[in-house]
Amino acid sequence: MEASSDKTATTTAGPDDPELSWTALLEAYGVGPKEKWSGLLIERLGPWLASARQRLFAVPPYLDDEDIAQQLVFVVLRVASRWQPRCEDRWVPRKLVEAAEGRVRAWLCRERSAQADELEEELQAPERAEPELVLDTPIGKASVEDLRLIYRVRVLGEPVAVLAQRAGITPRQMRHRVKEARERARAAVDEGERA
Repeated sequence: MEASSDKTATTTAGPDDPELSWTALLEAYGVGPKEKWSGLLIERLGPWLASARQRLFAVPPYLDDEDIAQQLVFVVLRVASRWQPRCEDRWVPRKLVEAAEGRVRAWLCRERSAQADELEEELQAPERAEPELVLDTPIGKASVEDLRLIYRVRVLGEPVAVLAQRAGITPRQMRHRVKEARERARAAVDEGERA
């Protein structure tokens, strides 16, 4: 019976009451008009909010220090509206601001990862999307295209007729391409053996 009268006393206390405990302030904020209690809550949380703000870093060019400070206040008020203290009264501000700081930190991480890099207005493109590479390896002087063609025919076993159809040439022309690619792949090996 006494607890209910105590509850009424805490919610009827005014915002200017210096004896108002953290638990009572949060209860009043949760029950009463938010506009009446939010200013006092933010004012009393000032030192903890300032400390948390120093540990949070801006995400330029989209979010600056002012945005982070506003987001921290917004989140702390949202957390406070549903807060159920499970600690001593003196630990309430620290726990409340730590919870809000963690949520703002997660929000900043999402913002950093979602940022897109801006491209320069004039981006130089290579003349070809894929330059013609000639490999000087023990398999000869074959180009990358030669090696791909040999690999597809000899390793993957793709039919020459299918490759010819995809390339828009006859099977005979495709066999000729495969033969030339194999000759280029063997060219340097044969020269090295002769020397």
